Amino acid sequence: MTPYEQMDLFEVGLEMGLLTLDDLRAFLTRALRKSDVPYIFTDVFLSLDKGQEAVTDVIFYNLQGHYKADRSAGNTVQRALIGIIRDKYRSGQIDKGGCVQFLHNLTNYSDCEWNLLAIDEYYKLNKSGYSSDEDFASRLDGILAGGIAFRE
Repeated sequence: MTPYEQMDLFEVGLEMGLLTLDDLRAFLTRALRKSDVPYIFTDVFLSLDKGQEAVTDVIFYNLQGHYKADRSAGNTVQRALIGIIRDKYRSGQIDKGGCVQFLHNLTNYSDCEWNLLAIDEYYKLNKSGYSSDEDFASRLDGILAGGIAFRE
């Protein structure tokens, strides 16, 4: 991922509630230890103590003119966010309902395939007893399998 894609990922992740300022701080602390750091990392790091709104504003401002967000289905940022959701779900940090909610929220930030759009409805059907746990788990696993690991 490019530095701009990484910052786009954090902007969307923060807005969704999937990632925290502490996650961003840890990422930037590791990144800033390297040589030849992109300016956007330094600028965002300096804004961390101003709160989430200020941080997302700084990211947005720095992306303007340098990066055009790819909002197509299956783009790198979307797949990395799905990977983060998958990892949090499998580690028990979020439950099935939380996983579905984050996937649903992700649809606000990118064009999505039908299965990502429909997972919320499948979850409701599963909770109502109209579909089996195995069927829902299969559908959810299919979506989560499309995620990629977020690499620095």
